[in-house]
Amino acid sequence: MPPTGRSVAVIGGGPTGLTAAYFLQLMGHSVTVYERRKKFGGMLRYGIPRYRLPAKFLDEDIDVILSTGITAYTGVEIGKDISFAEIQERFDGVYIAIGAHSYKTLGIPGEDAKNVMSAVELLGAMGDEEPMDMAGKNVVVVGGGNVAMDASRTAKRLGAKSVKVVYRRRQADMTALANEISGAVAEGVELVTLKAPVEILVNAQGAVRAVKVKPQIPGEYRGGRPAPHNADLPEEEIPADVVVVAIGQAIEFGHFAEAGISATRAGTLQADTSGAVAGANGIYAGGDCASGPATVIKAIEAGKTAAANIDEYLGFHTEIPFDIQIPSAQSKLRVACGRCNMTDRPAAERVNDFDLIEYCMTDEQAHQECSRCLRCDHFGYGSFRGGRKAAW
Repeated sequence: MPPTGRSVAVIGGGPTGLTAAYFLQLMGHSVTVYERRKKFGGMLRYGIPRYRLPAKFLDEDIDVILSTGITAYTGVEIGKDISFAEIQERFDGVYIAIGAHSYKTLGIPGEDAKNVMSAVELLGAMGDEEPMDMAGKNVVVVGGGNVAMDASRTAKRLGAKSVKVVYRRRQADMTALANEISGAVAEGVELVTLKAPVEILVNAQGAVRAVKVKPQIPGEYRGGRPAPHNADLPEEEIPADVVVVAIGQAIEFGHFAEAGISATRAGTLQADTSGAVAGANGIYAGGDCASGPATVIKAIEAGKTAAANIDEYLGFHTEIPFDIQIPSAQSKLRVACGRCNMTDRPAAERVNDFDLIEYCMTDEQAHQECSRCLRCDHFGYGSFRGGRKAAW
């Protein structure tokens, strides 16, 4: 596309920010991305373990995105290295895509002890290729979601002597995917369920020595799951050299709040379905910082939606050409066919490295999976929240 003469700043180089930057650059706008961390990728690099997404594949995709002509800066923190007011003055539009890189705390005594960390810190260090020392240590991970499984499996690969996942509900109530739970157990992670942490005990040096827990009992259903409450049993101590807290992510937007960007009660940036920030002309927000922690594909969707709507805000209605010839869609009914699932490497082998844990599909399996495509590109269409519904 020819240059439009308009400029857009994208704050955050994760999946939603890079997606928006990519499409806006293709539309002819001049895009500049500011990323606080050392590298681009957001939670794709600093949240998803390398045994799920090798860095070389992520880097290849990022290089393609940046090759469109995007101006990119890393190690730049908004509010410290450059103010949001300055960005508003320099650019015609802004997309806030800062993600959810902070974390929620347990709110119990001893949480500030040495060797207590968040899963965000543990996995983030891996993204910066600065792994934490877990060799020979007893690690306790608090939480029951996918991030808790990621943290526990990462600790095992870093040489931990033992890894226990402490969760106040039953295993059946964990929010982690079933295959993530079974994969962690196969790799030697122990699930300690129906135990609620009440205190982190420290030694004379101020470092963790144990986690004190209170046994729980399932109660009445609330929000689809039984709410646990204290059982009539004594408190217990679980020895620990390291405690990893994985009970949820949070959003850091103090400087944006100072600049007048409002937040919801849930602690997310207040944006409508188009991505436009309430009461801020030309300012958009999307991804985890607006929706709360969600999936990567939802972040990508938000970035594409924002790009379309920022383009409209700037006074354009740019159609991106698509030159690939796609075979015509078949309308005839298809015979139901079972799915070919990926298989894992043996647990005793994969737990020793950060290589991909899954085997690739064979050509035969890949061909069969492709044949199951329902052609949503023809019979349906992608989601543009508040934006254009047509393909572009």
